[in-house]
Amino acid sequence: MSFRRAGVALLLIVIAVGLQTTLFARLRPFDAAPALVLLTVIAVSRHIPDELAVFYGFLAGLLLDLLSESALGLWALTLSAVAYATVRVKDRIAGDYRLVAPVVFVVSAAALALFALLGTIFGERTLADAALVKKILLPSLYNTVLAVIVLPLAGVLIGRARRTTGWRL
Repeated sequence: MSFRRAGVALLLIVIAVGLQTTLFARLRPFDAAPALVLLTVIAVSRHIPDELAVFYGFLAGLLLDLLSESALGLWALTLSAVAYATVRVKDRIAGDYRLVAPVVFVVSAAALALFALLGTIFGERTLADAALVKKILLPSLYNTVLAVIVLPLAGVLIGRARRTTGWRL
């Protein structure tokens, strides 16, 4: 994998964190915003080596934790799990585009449910929220719709080269 592709993937994650913490903090249709960083981690993890994907998931979550009001480490753990799940299923859905939308929806919903569970464990009382189902399903639905734009864009920007085992200069 080239350093250029790794840099582009990192830049996409930083842009997604910036958009989510600024634009989507205010733009919330039906009182829920898309989880753009989560979707970007899914998109980026499809095109970079597995270990780097999990590291970028952790890094994206850490950036999101630092810039949001959540406890430090909740998004980092959640987005690391998202990157790992994406790495595990990317070869199975690579050729079948009909599975991409359901996988994005399920991974997004599972990640947001994991975030709610971890938030409750760490004292944020997230599971006690009356609108919890809406806060899980709507962002997952938004991510599924935005996947039509974000996934191909990430594929074009990062490049569709085959997975490699080492770094190339």
